[in-house]
Amino acid sequence: MTKINYLFIIVLSLFMTACQVSQQQNSTSIVNQWQNHQHDLEQINTFQVNGSIAHFSNKTRSYGRFLINQQSDDRFDIKLTTPVGTSILSLKVEPNYAQLIDKDGNNYNGNNIEDLMSKVSNVNIPLNSLHNWLKGYSNNSSADKLDKSGRLTATEFIQNNNKWQLKIASYSTYTFRNKKIDLPSSIELNHNDELIRLKISNWILR
Repeated sequence: MTKINYLFIIVLSLFMTACQVSQQQNSTSIVNQWQNHQHDLEQINTFQVNGSIAHFSNKTRSYGRFLINQQSDDRFDIKLTTPVGTSILSLKVEPNYAQLIDKDGNNYNGNNIEDLMSKVSNVNIPLNSLHNWLKGYSNNSSADKLDKSGRLTATEFIQNNNKWQLKIASYSTYTFRNKKIDLPSSIELNHNDELIRLKISNWILR
């Protein structure tokens, strides 16, 4: 082996080692950013969020607007309207109790919010974990996918015996307790033949 070839092998080996170290450092940095972001998201328990919603299935397609007021993890109100503002339904959720009022003023009550929503509106949506996926929070390390800024881009979870895939296409930056925090602005939920897309216009954090 010539001296030139030997030198080339040494340089190549050092270069590959440096790349591996750099990749490991980048991976560690992303995980650390994600852990810090998770901690910040855990502090957000009260908020208001509004935007547009689209629901697709093999049989139907529907579009509307939504307004969510969350007082705590298990206390929140949801209002759905048509794109022009006509009421579709309103939903009030408390621990072990849910009340739904449809567009005709009919009142429905139940203990399982997801079963009630599916029965009345024919829309299956993981409302019991709304306070997590809506914020872009997850702790499923085996399924969580992160971007270079340490934010969640995709994951999956089980809710009410249904497996859901979550994708977050974009984020917007807000201020919470004098600190900048990124929250989802475009969300996609997928379960079997159902697809739900949320375009978030604004977050109000309290």
